[in-house]
Amino acid sequence: MAKAGKGSGGAGGLEAELTCPICLCLFQQPVSLSCGHSFCRQCIEEVLGTQQNSRGPSTCPICRAHLGPTEELQNNFKLGNITDAFRATISKGQQARRESLEQEEGTEKGKTGVVPCEHCLDGSQPAVKTCLVCEVSLCQAHLSKHNAKGFHQEHILVEVGTDQAEERRCGDHGKLLECYCLREEKCICILCSIAGSHKGHEIITMREAHDRQLVKLSKTMTELQRSKSTVLTVLKMLQESENQIKINTKTLTSKLLNELFNDIETELHEKKTMILSDILSNEEKELALVADTRNKMEQKRDQTEENLQALQKIKEQPDAFLFLKDLKLVTDRIASLDLDTECVVVEEVELNWSMIVQYKRLKKQLLSQLNSLLEDVHEKLTNLNEAEQEQ
Repeated sequence: MAKAGKGSGGAGGLEAELTCPICLCLFQQPVSLSCGHSFCRQCIEEVLGTQQNSRGPSTCPICRAHLGPTEELQNNFKLGNITDAFRATISKGQQARRESLEQEEGTEKGKTGVVPCEHCLDGSQPAVKTCLVCEVSLCQAHLSKHNAKGFHQEHILVEVGTDQAEERRCGDHGKLLECYCLREEKCICILCSIAGSHKGHEIITMREAHDRQLVKLSKTMTELQRSKSTVLTVLKMLQESENQIKINTKTLTSKLLNELFNDIETELHEKKTMILSDILSNEEKELALVADTRNKMEQKRDQTEENLQALQKIKEQPDAFLFLKDLKLVTDRIASLDLDTECVVVEEVELNWSMIVQYKRLKKQLLSQLNSLLEDVHEKLTNLNEAEQEQ
């Protein structure tokens, strides 16, 4: 179908009435259905042909009214004449504006990269936005009039002179990407869904896809929040374990030094150093195990926080195209991460009082059995360390 021309501000309403709802261009050979809606002949024939090939009922693309099996397409000559006249008027207006711009500004203005408003008759105002649906660049004044019209509320506006327009158009048909293929998770144009490579696929509007994915995004964020909460709980337990290990070490050190070694400090200095070294070695090993798990949990926490921030940013993205594009990148990244925390077990650390009791009992025999006692202490600490590591 022919591209819709860019009319003056006063012609916007007429242009909307003369635009085919399928190809979004000015009518070419308009025909009417029994329900009263009009389309380009080629456009409606493609739609009806697709419906017949799928063996489904023939319906109007606008009101979904059922059409008879022998539905005749009535030529709308009056609508065609009005459209041709409108197209000619628009073409003359565009030519006049181009000639006026060339005479008044010469070639220098072209060098500046300024895009003139296509609704200003004298072309005196620079365009600030381009409407992808109307295919027209507008100055601030005409942009306000454009946005004030109810049927323009859903039109997509982009910056003038950028590549955003091409990014939002179908590479096969050049139409605006306004539909979404659920099978291939891809933004497509309406012609792709009717007669293109996505024909027969489950198709929804881009806005509906945005709403569906927003629900999935919220669920993903809930799961990540739950995972984050678990990680924080594990980290808290690890911190408590770390503190308890230090307390236990301090307690053991104090008991051994104050109750066991004070009376025999001269004789047991060498053995005291050996036992203290065993305790500190045990602490180092236990803390190393805790630190390893802690580092893994902190990494999971950081990954979770990073993905939550990314999803929050996407959640606030009003642009459906960028929303879907960025969301897929982030959800793919989340899927590749190992955020499982179910296998993490933080064992409670307790002070082994039984060991201290044994030392008190052995203290009575210490002076007479010094050498054998200290060897026994060293052996018991060594066995205790190995048993805790095996657990």
